[in-house]
Amino acid sequence: MHKTNHIGMMKEEDILTQRAKENPFRTPEGYFEQFDQRLMERLPRKRRTSWLRRAMPYAAAVVLVAGAAGTLYWQANRQQTLAEAEAQTEYMNEMLDYSLVDNMEIAEYLTEAY
Repeated sequence: MHKTNHIGMMKEEDILTQRAKENPFRTPEGYFEQFDQRLMERLPRKRRTSWLRRAMPYAAAVVLVAGAAGTLYWQANRQQTLAEAEAQTEYMNEMLDYSLVDNMEIAEYLTEAY
């Protein structure tokens, strides 16, 4: 069995306890006073972009949405116009069938009008 040196052990324990109370992490004198300036110097320089360049994606999105909305409106209006023309043609055909007017009479009427 080993005999440990009780005095040597106390001395080491006192040294460790003392060191634990001290802050082992220290910064150099004046480190934080110039920190922001040194940090900014190390950052890469970035070109400033104009407001027009930043606004271009938004402007393109607005134009795209407006174009899509206009196309949809035009298509819907065109389909409605075609449907109305077909309904009117169908109505005129029915009227002519019931009025007993033949194609020759229609042709004569149209040529007299000019």
